[in-house]
Amino acid sequence: MEKFLLSLIYGVKEIPKNKSDIYNKLKSLNALDYIKDSTKNIIKLKSGFFIGYVDIVENNKGKVYFLKTLNPLPKDPKVIINSRILHNDLIIAKADSRVDSKARRLRVKLVEILQREVLKAIGILKLHKNAYKIFNLKTNKQIDIKVSQKSLKSLPPNCLFEIDLTNKMILNVIGTMNEAKYDLQIALKSYNKNNEFNNEILDFCNSFDGVIEPKYYPKRVDLTHLPFVTIDPNDAKDFDDAIYFDKHYIYVAIADVSYYVSTNSIIDKEAFNRGFSMYFPNIVVPMLPPILSQNLCSLREKECRLAFIWKLKINKKTFQITQSELFEGIIKVAKNLTYDEVEYILDENNSNNMLVSLFSITSKIRNHRLKNGFDFINEEIKLDLDDDFEICNISQKTELKSHKMVEECMLLANKQSAKMMLDSTNVGIFRTHKQISDENLNSLFSDLYFLNAKKAKTPHKSILNLQKNVSNSGESIANLAQFVDKAIISYMPKATYSPLNLGHFALGFDYYTHFTSPIRRYSDLFTHRILKEIINQNSKKLAFLLTHLEAVCARMNVLEKEISKIEYEFNDRKFARYFAKRIGLVLKCVVMDCDSKYECKAKILGTNARIFLDKSYKKFSILNVKIISSNIENLRIEGKVVARLF
Repeated sequence: MEKFLLSLIYGVKEIPKNKSDIYNKLKSLNALDYIKDSTKNIIKLKSGFFIGYVDIVENNKGKVYFLKTLNPLPKDPKVIINSRILHNDLIIAKADSRVDSKARRLRVKLVEILQREVLKAIGILKLHKNAYKIFNLKTNKQIDIKVSQKSLKSLPPNCLFEIDLTNKMILNVIGTMNEAKYDLQIALKSYNKNNEFNNEILDFCNSFDGVIEPKYYPKRVDLTHLPFVTIDPNDAKDFDDAIYFDKHYIYVAIADVSYYVSTNSIIDKEAFNRGFSMYFPNIVVPMLPPILSQNLCSLREKECRLAFIWKLKINKKTFQITQSELFEGIIKVAKNLTYDEVEYILDENNSNNMLVSLFSITSKIRNHRLKNGFDFINEEIKLDLDDDFEICNISQKTELKSHKMVEECMLLANKQSAKMMLDSTNVGIFRTHKQISDENLNSLFSDLYFLNAKKAKTPHKSILNLQKNVSNSGESIANLAQFVDKAIISYMPKATYSPLNLGHFALGFDYYTHFTSPIRRYSDLFTHRILKEIINQNSKKLAFLLTHLEAVCARMNVLEKEISKIEYEFNDRKFARYFAKRIGLVLKCVVMDCDSKYECKAKILGTNARIFLDKSYKKFSILNVKIISSNIENLRIEGKVVARLF
């Protein structure tokens, strides 16, 4: 149903027979528009109506209802509370005349519940008023389930269950909240996600031949003689991009996932539902089964692999691409390198090494690019877990020269892919980032008043002024620059997928897409399909793919936000466990968000851990905070301010 509703939001010409019931329901609600086209009527959702899933969030003031719209908005609308609505209901809502001015957020009211599937939740066993009860872990609301006190009493304290909310049944006993090894299951099952693939999908994957021999692929360009390398983190298992440079051309070879994952196949449907791979400190929940993501599609050294390859020639004065060619090929990676290994090579600075030469040109490309884009400090925190799945070490990853070199190569391939779609069809899967609004720019300068920066004629130059003034602020506060960058990013619109090219403000590009990670992003896989039909001049297949652009973009935008939330909640639970053992510890924090009416949130420096403060302070105040409590169930770490540093 969701895919049809997505299409309806953007407009359809025909209603499939198996969707007539939902169509008639929307028609009866007067929620559809009929627009005359040159050939047929276009049927689409009326302006002012919104379709999406309800997200019920509990804060210290009670419940707040949000609508995760199928076509994402900059901010999820707030749903006017209605007793009929349950968490994760698929509803149609209508815009309310009132706006939540404090949060600058649209308000909507329920029109109809479209789908109430078998709802699942995580339940936790608690002793409540001398009786054992099961409470919803997310909402802390009691779940009425017909189960004897004798049965519940036999279970360990804080026992966790997977609950069927519709039929009031226990589906599965997960474990206990006291054991950190169950955190992944909590994170996934809370959002109805699955780490496993069913047997039908696995059997399909096992049907592929695992050995690639160039002689059986005569139409592909054989580049197995070129010493491509992959460059990835130390713990990488899926290698989806490889590079080679011969002093004239940069080759960017990407795993040819679309060869194995054909449109509407059983694997394709699963990949569309997952959208992205999910990354946790100790495990990856992949978009594709491991036999593909870590084997057949992974560019492993000394093994022939199918690849989709950009061959790019760069003008060494203008740093623009002067020649480009995209083709299907076969490569044999010479070495799977790590970023640390490549950093050592770059430090050695042997001019005969291919990577040293590549770094030289990508550094110049980067400097040229940043005249129109931004260089944000990438605050990436690494959590190491011990054998009990608890945090044993927190470290901040350092951005290396090798990271920047690989990034520039990927940006070139992504940008050139967007150009090909734009030149050929004028539509596609574009990664877009709108310019910051004047209102948000003013708020940003207000928050960062202490930098004494002046607004310039353009938003780009204004933001550069903020970044330049960090080093001149006169404050010897560690990490100030990265939090200023975080503030800038928070006031910018989120990057999204769009069938129309809207440019990419942060990168300073007129056009951009995602091409380089088809193992872990469905958007890239779909972009590969479009580009293949363009270079193969198959107009019929291309036209078919283009009819799905709106649905794919909208779906990926929803999933991207949801998966980010899952990853954050997993880490938040790990932090809650970590700091529960460190009550009384005083740590340096920076205020990130403060609403005197509700609560003040800060980040513990050197981590991504959120902490809720006992008083309100201005944004970006630097404080010493004593940890006074840490709740593993609701992920809430609370602190008392003992000193203000800045």
